[in-house]
Amino acid sequence: MDLLLSEEQRMLRESAARLLAGAGGAKRLRRLRESGDGFDRGVLREMAAEGWLGVLVPADRGGLGLGMTEAALLLEQAGRTLAPEPVGASMMAAAALAACEGNDALLARAVSGDALVVPAVDAVDGAGEVRAARIAGGATVLEGSRLGVPAAAAADSMLVATSGPDGPVLCLVEAGAKGLRIETRRTVDGASFGDVAFDGVAAAPLAARQNRGFGRPGSLRDGLLVAVSAELLGAMDAALEMTLKYLRTREQFGRPLGAFQALQHRAVDDFTRIVGTRSLLFRVAGGEGEIAPAMAAALKAHASESALRVTKSTIQMHGAIAFTDEHDAGLHLKRAMTLSAWLGNAAAQRERYAEAML
Repeated sequence: MDLLLSEEQRMLRESAARLLAGAGGAKRLRRLRESGDGFDRGVLREMAAEGWLGVLVPADRGGLGLGMTEAALLLEQAGRTLAPEPVGASMMAAAALAACEGNDALLARAVSGDALVVPAVDAVDGAGEVRAARIAGGATVLEGSRLGVPAAAAADSMLVATSGPDGPVLCLVEAGAKGLRIETRRTVDGASFGDVAFDGVAAAPLAARQNRGFGRPGSLRDGLLVAVSAELLGAMDAALEMTLKYLRTREQFGRPLGAFQALQHRAVDDFTRIVGTRSLLFRVAGGEGEIAPAMAAALKAHASESALRVTKSTIQMHGAIAFTDEHDAGLHLKRAMTLSAWLGNAAAQRERYAEAML
């Protein structure tokens, strides 16, 4: 599928590709995985300097004032290069802050990359729950847990999706707050996620500016589903591109591997999955109005299943060499495994789609 992009969108995609290629790709991922935060704060600030973290923030609040199509173009490139930075999570957290009243100082720091703000939203399968309660003096405290929060240990603030007396609401929690406990765990690709427990943690409820946008928990989660689908698209597309190059150059029985019909058919099947994912992604991202929950679920289900199938297929087409940790094909599979499970796997998303369509 060839996207009909504007000149601005093409320039945005090309600049993202150049920045990420210069950052180091798979070599950098191997160096950073399972060490420290698992990503480079300096690279995240470079992304911020290019306006990435404020791509969904209105221009009058310090952002680029663009839309989900532009965000998806950036995140597809991040997926292609296996960038370990939580750019999608940071991007959506900034968009949520911008959609709420106040917090101008924190929003400016989030857009510039000086503060890392990450979302702690509920997964589709319902793992973890956080409740907000008001105590004497009008203060709000949180009880419960959120599982699988990206870069939780490195975050300066979290946007926590809670259920309060007046319904679902986003609450701002500062790092190091009393009663906040974070258990860090590494995913198969070396990324750092946190299981976060709230034991009477003081929080600041955020008031959405209007009854739409990413200032509400459900809308923020749907935006994250689109963001992670864009990264999955990039990861599987780069994996197939790498494999096609291998099939053209590697010979067996005096012929290039790509001359064998069975491998041709497998490659076509993988290509079809990628094209389908790209088509659905930019249909959802480019739609008018809010992202429909059913469409966000359908997209994440399709992207999760396709990314796993394509990256597993590329491992097989490379043969035994791809099973070694030194080969980049395995890194794409591991990234697909992590992102396909985050916020609910394909099966969970299909259930959510069915519920939304009833």
